Formats: sequence, structure tokens, C-alpha cells
Amino acid sequence: MVPNTAPGDKVLARIVESKERYAIGEVVRLIGSSSARQIPPCPYVGQCGGCPWQQIRYDAQLKAKQQSVEDALRRIGKLEGFELRSIIPSPQEYHYRRRIRLQCNQQKKLGFFRAFSHDLVAIDSCLIADKRLNDIVEPLRRWTEELISPLEYVEIVTGDEPDQIVIVGKVAGEPVSRDHSTCERFLEHATGASGLVLHNHNWRKIWGQTAISILVENGLSLNLEADVFTQVNRDGNQKILSELLTAGAFKKNDRVLELYCGAGNFTLPIARRVREVVAVEDSRLSIDCGKRSAQLNEISNIHWLRSSVPVAVQQLNTRRERFSKIILDPPRIGAKGIDQNLASFRAEKILYVACNPATLARDLAALAQHGYKLAFVQPIDLFPHTFHVETLAVMTQS
Repeated sequence: MVPNTAPGDKVLARIVESKERYAIGEVVRLIGSSSARQIPPCPYVGQCGGCPWQQIRYDAQLKAKQQSVEDALRRIGKLEGFELRSIIPSPQEYHYRRRIRLQCNQQKKLGFFRAFSHDLVAIDSCLIADKRLNDIVEPLRRWTEELISPLEYVEIVTGDEPDQIVIVGKVAGEPVSRDHSTCERFLEHATGASGLVLHNHNWRKIWGQTAISILVENGLSLNLEADVFTQVNRDGNQKILSELLTAGAFKKNDRVLELYCGAGNFTLPIARRVREVVAVEDSRLSIDCGKRSAQLNEISNIHWLRSSVPVAVQQLNTRRERFSKIILDPPRIGAKGIDQNLASFRAEKILYVACNPATLARDLAALAQHGYKLAFVQPIDLFPHTFHVETLAVMTQS
């Protein structure tokens, strides 16, 4: 694997690291350029490790992502007989991220890590970030230098309403009382910032308005704390929700189980269409935000369960609960080990949203051993200029 290349390039490269099944190289000299290569528009390409595909034309990126999904399903999952649909492009190629995370080093510099390292590349702006986020990088840098508390990273988050920009910083250690006035001054003088959160594993402090609104579909918005997980691509998130709702074909008599529900990104839209949703999530803050959003939208048919997914699935199975449809949207590590319990619910359809083709293929293959057949897979690009790809897979009883 040779970073900073494009499919079809001819390069002179040296191996810098050898693994059991592959090696990592670096380009010594570009001998011949591929037709898929473009001049990267970002000044940090080659230094920052955040967008490793900017030298590749977007149409070629989409082709590579489509191929990576197919390779994982067929080679890792050994799955056949399904429909692989054409990848859906991101509505925006640049400035699509509504949240970015800037690392902070011991010298209090803000930026992104170099590829395969923790060396920091200081940045003034990011080409894939919402332009409103870039406007606050310089005031944020000055605030960071004034803080006494050592920061691990800072996230800049924007909502879908005007003037919703919240700063979320993770602190190494305990809170420092003298930082309180520094944070108050930052909000008074930082143009555009509406709120500020500092936190560690066992504490959380807030200043200003720290909630944001996320429009998920017409007439339905979530009201979330800025440090709760949200999909970074606003328009892409609405697209994947639309695909999920169409594939699910939800009906008024459906009883739906949603695993890894987060703060209700899929939960609330589905609840509007069905009899009941049982939503499982491990994060207390996410559950609290989901409940608040449901109340604001006058949705009362959601049963929220704060629990790890394996424990909740086991308990629901022990109680012989039944669901007509199951949705899961796990983190990159996937949902290993719950396939047998999932199959026991006898749902007519399982809809799996994944951000990692490899763990998706593994989990679908496990479900295929319990009476389910992969019907179709829809790749959706939410992360242009990176190798990441979102995927919706639909399984039905065979």
C-alpha cells in the first residue's frame, strides 16, 4: 500500500514497513501519472493524514469505494446472489463536514495528525469542513493558548440552525477553576460560537448554548448536545435515511428493534411510521437527547433502553420478544456475536447500516448461517477524499 498515489500511477517506491500479509511503501518519484490523478486543491495534502485520496478524481474515488464494498462482501463474507447497487455520491465534494476534530499538542498547536503518526500539522482551515467552522479556527487557537488545562483535542460542531457553533474540548486531567473565566471571555468575543463544552471521562462543564438542531427530514429535527455523535455529512445523512426508509417499507403495524440507535437519527423518523420502536443505546447522554427530541416532536411510541447491545439483545430474547424489522448501525468494530440472538427474533427484514465493509461482510455472513439471505447492498459516500464508505445492507428471511 503506497499513500499519495492513484490507481494506474507508475511510481518508484521504497518499502518502509513490512507486515505479514502486506507492506507499506512511500513514493520516491512519480514516473507516470494515472488518468485518475488530479492536482490536490488542499495545501496540506502530503502532510495532513486526514484526506488521503485528494489526489484522485472524485469519480475514481467512487469506483474504488464501490469495489472495496464488493471485495469485502465476496472475499470476506463469501456472499453471493445479492444485488450490489451503484454507489450514491456525496451531494458535496468539499465543505461537507459539519464537525471537525483538531488535535492539540503540548505546544498548544491545533491541527491534524500526519498519516501513520502523532506528529501534528497545524492548519488554518480545512477544505472539507463547513466554511462556518473554518471562520472560528483562529479565535479557537488563541483560546487554546490561554487555557491552563491541557487539551487532547477540540471539536468544532455546527447545527442546522443559524448561529449554532459549539466548541467541544477533551481535557487531560481534572478541571482547572481559572479556566472558567477564559471560557466565558472566549464566548463573549469569538464571533459565531454559541456554546462551549469541556469534558473528561468523569466530568463535563458547559458554557453558553451547547445544543444544536439536526434536520433529519422535512418537519423533523433532533435537538442534541454538541458532544453527542452525529453523522458529519448533513445532506448525505438525509440521503441514507431516505434509502433506509424506502428499503424498510415500514408500516403502521410494524414493531421495530433498533440497535446502536444513538440520539435518534433513524429512530424518530421510523417511529412516525410504525406502531413501536425499541431503541437500544449505551450512551446516557445520547439516550437523554433522543428522549428530549422525541418529546419536542410529540413522538411517544419509542421505548428507550440504555444498555450495551449484546446484553439488551440477550434480555429481549429471553423475554421472547418479537419484532417485524430490525435496524442496526454499529461502530466500525461491527456487531460480532449477536447474530444468533438477532435471528431468534424472527424479523422479516434486517437492515444493517455500516461504516466498515469488512466487519459488515463478517456480520452478514454470520446472519446468513441463521436463515437470512442478503437481498441488496447500497453503498453511499458520506466521506469524499477518504477511503471510508457508508453502506446499507438489507437481509430477508430465506
